[in-house]
Amino acid sequence: MSGKYKGVQAIVRAEYPKAIYVHCAAHTLNLAVSNASNIQPIRNCLGIIEKLYDFFNTPKRNNMLLNCIENVNETPNAKSLKRLCATRWIQRYDAVSDFVELFPYVIDALYNISNWHDSSATDASLLSKSIDSEFIISLQVVKLLFSYGLPLCKQLQKIKIDLKEAVELSNDTVKHLESIRANAEKEFHKLFVQAETMALVIDLVLDVKRITKRQKNRGNPCTDNARNLDIEEYYRITIFIPYLELFINELTERFLSHKSIFNGFECLFSKHELTTKEENEFTELIKFYSPMIQRCEKIPNTGLEALDICNKDIYPNIYVLLKVLCTLPVTTSSPERMFSTLKRVKTYLRNTMSENLLNGLAMLAIHKNITIDPEEVINELALKPRRVDLLL
Repeated sequence: MSGKYKGVQAIVRAEYPKAIYVHCAAHTLNLAVSNASNIQPIRNCLGIIEKLYDFFNTPKRNNMLLNCIENVNETPNAKSLKRLCATRWIQRYDAVSDFVELFPYVIDALYNISNWHDSSATDASLLSKSIDSEFIISLQVVKLLFSYGLPLCKQLQKIKIDLKEAVELSNDTVKHLESIRANAEKEFHKLFVQAETMALVIDLVLDVKRITKRQKNRGNPCTDNARNLDIEEYYRITIFIPYLELFINELTERFLSHKSIFNGFECLFSKHELTTKEENEFTELIKFYSPMIQRCEKIPNTGLEALDICNKDIYPNIYVLLKVLCTLPVTTSSPERMFSTLKRVKTYLRNTMSENLLNGLAMLAIHKNITIDPEEVINELALKPRRVDLLL
């Protein structure tokens, strides 16, 4: 779809050179998070969480986990582990958060299962040994950064969101992450204290793995005093700061195209000084529209708000520009919901339904807020001849 040379974008622009291509903002965020999570400690951490979910996703092992939860005085909010979302990386925050909450009970369940006399005991022992200092530190780092990306992910899935709001939301998220980077030592100390609390559950003392001069597959600070680094400083340099900086860079680079597109519409929302070249193109804006915006009690924040206050008869060109801004497809979350509905509507029991019936049932499932008159449905059904008469 997004290929510049052979994709649909290139085919459309060959016919319409001025067409504007906007990549889905929600998908852009997903690509940024997935690329940033390629750091080996973070990748290993998420992989272990997924393996633990698969391990407890059987009735016998899950009952052991539930027994460990019920045998304590304090009942956690989460009752079971969640699978890491395969499509939206930020939605994995829910699974990571529940795992942190259930961490003591998971450890107890693994210890009890390791005493069984079957293959589950071997798997439980191996999973228990995979939970080390690097895993616990990475777990806290992932939870923190995903918590900052989750609000952005939910906002980008709204129906009434335009390009201006998407750009502002991404800028706000980047600013929050940059403030954490500026105070990396202070912010990581909080995570390190939480990691030490988790380590006490398994009687683990946080330590640094063996450091050698030539090391490619593990964090190896390039300093002469690498062996003399304390534990907190080592993990801050090897995990927290690299992951945070890569997270910020990915968000900044991938949302750069959205910002460049919005720059052409920026003058529609605030006082904007135009160059001599722009004066010929935006004469209407300079003479009429800009003073009108300044007289408004509240300057519009979104394209929809600006479109509501724009008079189509007085500012026809501005009205068209605002319509273009409002109709730019910032996110594709609404069409994706149709695919989720399709799995519930067309099951294996209804595999032979016609296309018209499938479309009708899908529309009913999606637009639940629309009320349907039963009399109108019956009248529609009565128009077609049937073998069985309708008895009212």
